[in-house]
This record gives sequence, C-alpha cells and structure tokens, in this order.
Amino acid sequence: MKKQLDIVELLRHSRHDWLNKLQLIKGNIELDNLDRVKEIIEEMVFEAEYEAKLSNLKLPSLAAYLMTYNWESHKVFIEYEVLGEVQDLSKYDRSMINWTKSLIELLENSVHPNGNHHLNISIDIRNNDVRFFFDFRGIISEADKITLWVKNNNSEEQISITDYDLHTTEMSLEVSLL
Repeated sequence: MKKQLDIVELLRHSRHDWLNKLQLIKGNIELDNLDRVKEIIEEMVFEAEYEAKLSNLKLPSLAAYLMTYNWESHKVFIEYEVLGEVQDLSKYDRSMINWTKSLIELLENSVHPNGNHHLNISIDIRNNDVRFFFDFRGIISEADKITLWVKNNNSEEQISITDYDLHTTEMSLEVSLL
C-alpha cells in the first residue's frame, strides 16, 4: 500500500509541475508574448532531456533525489544537467547519493535564511571520465563549515574532489568518480 501511495504522490507532483508550465504558456499566449512561449517550451524540452539522461545513468537514488528535490520547500533551489554520453554508473549510486545529500544538507544549513540560493549540478561524461560540477550562487553565512566538510570528504571510496573554490556568494566544487 505504501508503494502505491508513493507512486500517486509522485504523479500528483509531476502533474502539478506540468499544469504550472502549461498555465505559464497559456498566459503568455494570451498576452501575445510568443517569444516567451518559445523560451518556456525550449526550457521544458531541455528539462525533459536532462531527466531522461539522468534516469538512464542508472543512478536511481540520486536521480529520484535530484528530480524531486524542488518539490518541497528548501533554502536552495537545484538545477541539473547531464552532458556527454550516457553510461551505466550504477556502481556509484550509493556513494553519490550519500555524498550529494550530505553536501546539499550542509549548504541548506550554511546559507543566509533570506537569500536567493541556487545550486547547479552538471554531470559531465567524456569517455570513461565522469565528473560532477557543483556550482552554487547565493549568500553563504557559514563558509568555515563548508571548508571543513570539503577537507573531511575529499577522498571517499569512489569520489575525489578535484577542484574547490569558495567565496561569500559562490562556491564551485568539481568531483571525479574513481
């Protein structure tokens, strides 16, 4: 019974998102703002392509987390993209979901409560090289916590931080899968 409720809940959220986008298109058509309608449709196509690519990476826990994260109220808004060719990354699912959740929870607890915070996650796959880029924009009020976390989580079993840069309004982090 619980699984059916979860599926119904997922479908409800998905339907709600699509209806919001359709209302946005409808409103812009009524305002005769066809350029904006084209932009909205293009954004929807990109989102659908990224969702499909993310799903095909065989990272089910990470994919579910990223695709549903913005359905609830959070201090940080997440966007993601998948670049390059899709590969089977299933052996990294557990480590990447744990690592990513930990980073995002840290960001949620380290940002200014009233800021506009945005995290863009790019998954770049070139040949056998898989890299995750985490680019944050917002107001970081507890940078020391983030720096300490990065030092303590620099070399996990399957994950290595290869680049890190932090300022009061932005952070970039590059992670390679081993």
